Amino acid sequence: MNDRDRATEGAHTPPRSRTEWVEKQEGRERETLGRAFGLTALSAVLPGSGLLATPRRWLGAVVVALALGLAVVVGVTVRREGLIGTALSTASDSDLLRTIMWGLIAGTVVWVGAVALTALMTQPSRSTGRQRGALAAFTAVLCLLVSTPAALGVRYIDSHLDAMDKVFTSDGGSRAPGPATPGGAEPTSALGPPEDPWADLPRVNLLLLGSDAAEAREGTRTDTMIVASIDTHTGESVLFSIPRNLQNVPIPRDNPLHDLYPEGYNCGDQCLMNAIWTEAELAASEHPEWFADDPTPGLTATRQVIETVLGLDIHHTVIVNLEGFKDLIDAMGGVTVTVKERIPINGRTFTGADGKLHLDPNSPNLEWLEPGTHKLTGFQALGYSRSRVMSDDYDRMRRQRCMVAAVIDQANPVTLLQRYPQIITAVGDNVVTDIPQEDLRVWAELVMLVQQSTLRSLPFTASNTNTANPDFSDIRARVWEATHPAPETTPPPSKDKDDDETVTAAPTQDTEAPEQTATEGEDPATETGPADDELQDIGAVCG
Repeated sequence: MNDRDRATEGAHTPPRSRTEWVEKQEGRERETLGRAFGLTALSAVLPGSGLLATPRRWLGAVVVALALGLAVVVGVTVRREGLIGTALSTASDSDLLRTIMWGLIAGTVVWVGAVALTALMTQPSRSTGRQRGALAAFTAVLCLLVSTPAALGVRYIDSHLDAMDKVFTSDGGSRAPGPATPGGAEPTSALGPPEDPWADLPRVNLLLLGSDAAEAREGTRTDTMIVASIDTHTGESVLFSIPRNLQNVPIPRDNPLHDLYPEGYNCGDQCLMNAIWTEAELAASEHPEWFADDPTPGLTATRQVIETVLGLDIHHTVIVNLEGFKDLIDAMGGVTVTVKERIPINGRTFTGADGKLHLDPNSPNLEWLEPGTHKLTGFQALGYSRSRVMSDDYDRMRRQRCMVAAVIDQANPVTLLQRYPQIITAVGDNVVTDIPQEDLRVWAELVMLVQQSTLRSLPFTASNTNTANPDFSDIRARVWEATHPAPETTPPPSKDKDDDETVTAAPTQDTEAPEQTATEGEDPATETGPADDELQDIGAVCG
């Protein structure tokens, strides 16, 4: 073939070469566009990793190093303290939480910036508008996925910090979960070692007060008074309900009310236990010098009187606004309890000729809780805990203890996590306690221990307590026995034949055995359970 023939043949080649070239260019653009999608997604998985394949690889290396370093720090901490320990220590440290919140915000900005920069650096130079739009939409979705968890975390932390400031005290330093003193004074006990913060406090006693001043009555009345006594090493707990209508309650000498009632709070059926708070507040308004160092005379007097009645030191108090209690239950998604009798809710009452409250069956908003196991809403749970029209104070006290036990038992981590902002907001708006923020971790660990242990109940009812003329020595003795259970005795091990040649023979017919007699009409094989006014597991009371 001569040069002319080659030239002639070459003249017919370019069309085929241009087609191949165009196809090759389109393939390269598709490959480059796919690479842009892949590297952008890589930066969303590991911050900055997609930039390692671009001219900004140095910036990508810095971001990747920061992300991996943070992951290592978190991993080492969780490995050392455990997942639950890490969560509890973090949740109880407000300064650390604020640092984490701002770190989340800054880290999310860097992460989103790395994703966007990766897309910008890898976008094909000859891409079409459609291709650029697809990459931009993909990048926006990735940025949204990256920032959503951080936004949720910031919301959770902000709600938690707000509730901590509202609910818990803060003295700016670590202090023991020991006895609280009037006026917020420092406790005398020292914080135990980290491995056993309760070393000097084998039992901690927590006073739960349900208060509502919204009704048409003067002052604040604590209609719910429950003391939870908790073994700090086993979690075994006892709930004591104090009757609201307890009369002649003793007032300790170090409380100013003692000057008014040296022989006890005795003025008939108007001087009841649940009026101590109002009585102290009234005395403080008339004699402010008596309570000069105490900003909460009603709470202090109530706590001190209950201490004297039960013979227990109250270490901390928790006050719950009963009207806001329903918000907490709704935030939890409801609470499951067993209703033992038909209970009216929201009905109107009237005083009959017998001087007792009666239910108006024609009440327009009347609802009923029927017997059985039900998941109650907040409104129903409040009615279950407060209604006493068709029962009495003692039955209401039982239901209140059941409600406390149900809330403790059903406050599981999954529910708390799913509904945490709503729950913590309800707590912040309706609960106040003198437990310091610095002790939140040890208290959270103690609550988890309580959930895994036995919860018992000791009521003071008309069956065992004369509320008009109480025997406080007997009450204190019963409380002491409940909080100091006798150790379980185990039978001695039987002797083995190899250890002793002498073996005790089984009794023969000639051996006299003690007679077992039964009362007429009584089956000796039948054992009766504990009475309603005895110490027993909360499950037997509420199940």
